[in-house]
Amino acid sequence: MTQPPVWKPTLGWHVRIVAVLLAVCTAAYFVLAFVTDKLPAPYQKRHPAPEATPWLNR
Repeated sequence: MTQPPVWKPTLGWHVRIVAVLLAVCTAAYFVLAFVTDKLPAPYQKRHPAPEATPWLNR
């Protein structure tokens, strides 16, 4: 015999979970971007040469 599921997620539950995941990923991106800007000299972000990326208008 097959028993009915104990719990079935609703559409509202899915929306809430996706919203929480989006908020966590967005916050993690900004935190990591801030932390990587503060790294010491040998680990700093590299900027491409202006000749290699003319669309950036540096």
